[in-house]
Amino acid sequence: MSTVRVVQPDIFLVAKDRLQIIREEEVRGAPDLVIEVLSPSTVEKDRLFKRRLYAKYGVREYWLVDPQTRSIEVLTLTEQGYGRAGLYHSNEELRSPLLPELRFPVSEIF
Repeated sequence: MSTVRVVQPDIFLVAKDRLQIIREEEVRGAPDLVIEVLSPSTVEKDRLFKRRLYAKYGVREYWLVDPQTRSIEVLTLTEQGYGRAGLYHSNEELRSPLLPELRFPVSEIF
């Protein structure tokens, strides 16, 4: 019997063409984008465990929001795992490879 891994991201997005994975009681499949807000108690889990888990199950883009450094790290899935697409600070505009129309000043988050 295989082990089912269930995690609860802070924020996630499922693309319109994949809405069928959303059920009333759960999401049955990997979201397209996951956003985790780091805290001292979760930083290791988010940076290591969840990063590997999300890559394994095909989450296409993963953001790590760090309130302490006021930055957002954008990771995109490759065949080798996640690669950094960008590290954005408060004075910069975040750009998402997954959602090219999405651009916003990071200062609006912090």
